[in-house]
Amino acid sequence: MTRLPAVLALALGALLVGLTVRPSAGQSEPTPPAAGEEEPLPEGVPVIEVDAPERALYKIAIPNLRGSGGAPAAEVIRNDLRLVSLFDVLDARSFVANLESEGLGITPGSWATVGAQGVVKGEIQRASSGRLRVEMRFYQLAEGTSPSLSKSYRGPPQQLRGFMHDFANEILRVLTGEAGAFDSRIVFARRVGPGRKDVYVASWDGASVSRVSEPNGVNMLPNFGPGGIWYSRLTETGMFITHSRAGGRRIIDGDGLNMGPTVCGNRVFFTSTRDGNSEIYGAALDGSGVRRITNHPAIDVSPTCAGGGKLAFVSTRHGSPQIFMMSTSGAGVRRVTYRGSHNQTPAVCTRNGQTLVAFTGRSSGLDIFTVNLATQEYTRLTQGQGSNKDPAFSPDCRMLAFWSSRGGVYVSSPEGLNHNLVIRGAAETLRWR
Repeated sequence: MTRLPAVLALALGALLVGLTVRPSAGQSEPTPPAAGEEEPLPEGVPVIEVDAPERALYKIAIPNLRGSGGAPAAEVIRNDLRLVSLFDVLDARSFVANLESEGLGITPGSWATVGAQGVVKGEIQRASSGRLRVEMRFYQLAEGTSPSLSKSYRGPPQQLRGFMHDFANEILRVLTGEAGAFDSRIVFARRVGPGRKDVYVASWDGASVSRVSEPNGVNMLPNFGPGGIWYSRLTETGMFITHSRAGGRRIIDGDGLNMGPTVCGNRVFFTSTRDGNSEIYGAALDGSGVRRITNHPAIDVSPTCAGGGKLAFVSTRHGSPQIFMMSTSGAGVRRVTYRGSHNQTPAVCTRNGQTLVAFTGRSSGLDIFTVNLATQEYTRLTQGQGSNKDPAFSPDCRMLAFWSSRGGVYVSSPEGLNHNLVIRGAAETLRWR
């Protein structure tokens, strides 16, 4: 392979920081607005009446678990339910129940007095071997003294946090019919010094941040997939794609830049300049069978899985960077963002038959927006809160993460409510699974 030309190094910066605008050609989609004539992105985040019935939060009481380690264990569940923006986690200082006499049961009247609709109880016991036995209960006051959910866990102490995430997931399943995503993880890249970037993975709530990339060089644009965490690695001779279990082996290589992998089904899709222009390609998971997916004189970058055999990506084919969709074969290309003059880093989630695309939009700075593909309704999630970029949906679409110059990775509801800092420090190109 030849040494990476300086022009490609410059192109990499253009692709990752801001797409170069090129004139469009051969448009097959409906005639879009002319470049520079797009309707602006919405100003102002939504104002939602928090007392409206449709926004009512479920009031839940979570006293400390009984036994050693009960306070931090309960805090894991409190934090999960608080961050998902569906619950009002009651202040423990308001509790009037006699926790000692209740044990793992409840006296409904004592909890109704403080306004609770549900109560979580638990107990941690430690065996002589050091292993834990954890008993958990969830009560709905409308159902009296019988628990709506009971679970037992066994394992070493280091699994306690995971037990709490699992129980929080099951509480959501009881209340909504669908489990939560509190056992999920976020992967991201982070600059750690001159000429050095690493890829990290963390629990979605910010716990257990750990590096997964090679301990040197420039590693970026990570994503989840078979083999662990996939990412791009920049060297003096080019950029190749590898994953965290490959031991530094090149999975997808070739001339120019090969970057931004996303695994959809049994194929990995990525951006490459191997043919001179930035296009999207697909390959088998072992790197074989590379096939070009897009073929357009504009810049095509940032493929991401959109479900149903589709990809979302960013293209300048209509003059300015916009979000497009197509099948994983490259057929049926269509534009999906028609507001704003610079939209990039798409993330897609479908829930209850509605598909939302979250993206970074430039509107007097960088902010987070979503668009409902069925209604073309745009929602602004951030404004006047520094620079915000690189959104990622939780696996259940109930939450959205993004990086903010306010201090790190924030999590909010898809409507932009309840911003909470979960991972401190630099982070870019987030993915959540």
